[in-house]
Amino acid sequence: MSSPSEVPDATLLEGFRQGDSTALDQLVERYQGPLLRFARGFVRDQGGAEDLVQETFVRLIRSAPELGSEGVLGPWLYRVCRNLAYDTRKMETREMQRRERAQEPEPAPTPVGISEQQETCAILRRELELLPEREREALRLKVDQGLSYIQIGEVLGVKPGTVGWLVHQAMNRLTERLRAAQAI
Repeated sequence: MSSPSEVPDATLLEGFRQGDSTALDQLVERYQGPLLRFARGFVRDQGGAEDLVQETFVRLIRSAPELGSEGVLGPWLYRVCRNLAYDTRKMETREMQRRERAQEPEPAPTPVGISEQQETCAILRRELELLPEREREALRLKVDQGLSYIQIGEVLGVKPGTVGWLVHQAMNRLTERLRAAQAI
């Protein structure tokens, strides 16, 4: 029998497809070391490289490729490993950016910003009081209390669809009035 390094990849891959687990073992033995060195160039740590290589072989097991004219598995394995490394980098970068955004403190409001915010709140309270009573009640129950349309309907003695209409009307009136007052 020939040594594992002499058996072509295509033969080993076909053996694996036929259920020969030693064929897969030979492919892993042949490519694991080179793939680990390759993966370390992307992730710089042994554990991460091992994870990439392991996932590369999992992909091989799940969906063994049709080999090109040369019958060599290496290019496919390297491409899968490379793509996994890039995906891992993207995911880590996104996670790092998300954490950085979460840790960034909100900028302290300026005195002008506080004054504008107080003025807008005063205008909003005034305009809210000018709404028809049922619209105002529905909107306050929805926004301030967080009640559902069904719950608001029970409080006001109307159907949930009517509550939706009341909230919609109230929001439209408020928006128009706030625009007119140049508060938004």
